[in-house]
Amino acid sequence: MIGFGFMDNLVMITAGDAIDSRFGETLAISTMAAAGFGQCCSDVAGVTSGGVVDSAISKLNLPVHGLSQAQLELRITRFYSTFGACVGVLTGCLLGMSILLFMDTDRVERAKKAKELQSIFDSVMVEGAKLLNCERGTLFMVDEAKQELWSQVAVGTEGIIKVPAGAGIVGACLSKKKLMNIADAYKDDRFNHNVDDDTGFHTRSVLVIPVLGEHQKILGAIEMINKKNSDGSAGEFGENDEKLIEMLASHVTSFIRIVNGED
Repeated sequence: MIGFGFMDNLVMITAGDAIDSRFGETLAISTMAAAGFGQCCSDVAGVTSGGVVDSAISKLNLPVHGLSQAQLELRITRFYSTFGACVGVLTGCLLGMSILLFMDTDRVERAKKAKELQSIFDSVMVEGAKLLNCERGTLFMVDEAKQELWSQVAVGTEGIIKVPAGAGIVGACLSKKKLMNIADAYKDDRFNHNVDDDTGFHTRSVLVIPVLGEHQKILGAIEMINKKNSDGSAGEFGENDEKLIEMLASHVTSFIRIVNGED
């Protein structure tokens, strides 16, 4: 029974994790559903390979109980037989769970959260840039371990953007934890023009606000660049734009809290 319990849990966990990691995110299968499919695989494996376990146990040459048929039918014998089977299966299942020590059990959950956040942020930033009528919008997230800001959500760009956490206008915004509205970036000593030099993009006006969580914890920042007037000419961010970006920052904070299960 130890062998059956061990194989049952081992196959269920392994198969469930494989299904969750490969198909859970793509097909929107929940972790519980993946575990159910893993149990199906485990049951099938148990039925088809039961003889293998029996064969392996028989090679151990364990002593036979030596009880007669009449003794086997006694109530106390059946009780201890059932009790022993339960203990054996439980022991085997616990041993089978030892594979969890070697698995990254949070990997799939992180991938699902990342995809959900990416979808939410894409929508917020694209619509936000249109709403504020500007050339580029970026959502920076804070990596506390590396002390840097990174972004995969930058309207008008591709790839991952990484900058030091305290650099440039965004860094100044985060250090003060307050909105900053810069009419001409090149006239501000805090502006880091290296990105412009590398990409050929020319930054003019900048509107940036920190994204703050519970207890004013810094989660990231939203940056909007190059406000355009209604006729398409270069403009400056105004009070209405500040109110709009404050609303965006509030929505992003709420989305992060929901995805992290805090609300």
